[in-house]
Amino acid sequence: MKNITTLCATVLLLGAVDASGQDCRDLSATQAGISAESRQMLDTIKSDKPRTECGSLSTVWGSLMSSGRPGGRKLEEDRPYNPSQAQANYAQAQADPDVRQRLDAVGKEVSDGNLRLLYQAAILDEEGYYGARDMLVRQLRQQLK
Repeated sequence: MKNITTLCATVLLLGAVDASGQDCRDLSATQAGISAESRQMLDTIKSDKPRTECGSLSTVWGSLMSSGRPGGRKLEEDRPYNPSQAQANYAQAQADPDVRQRLDAVGKEVSDGNLRLLYQAAILDEEGYYGARDMLVRQLRQQLK
């Protein structure tokens, strides 16, 4: 039983990680029904060099494309977005030298503002700064409207 669990976990991780620069499967599956601007961003992401983990990029992309209305049964209460907590979380991320270096590198390398926000949100997700990630996703969603 333990071997089956380990095997399943390994297969899931191999499907989510994009160390070789190949397309993220989760991103490839989300092309239906998106705007032309979003499709262009997705095409750029898929042809660009990997800047963050595929799982974090997929999480941010899914959050960006979601309608905001959860489906199915609620297992826990919704936590409302708190802008001041998100800003404080972003300040914490900026205080971390490794995270700040990654965010600055994307800021310098990526000229498209929307794509830059997407990558920065994915970096924040990867590093565990979820409030800051949500803040950037909200900004990006506003810009794409």
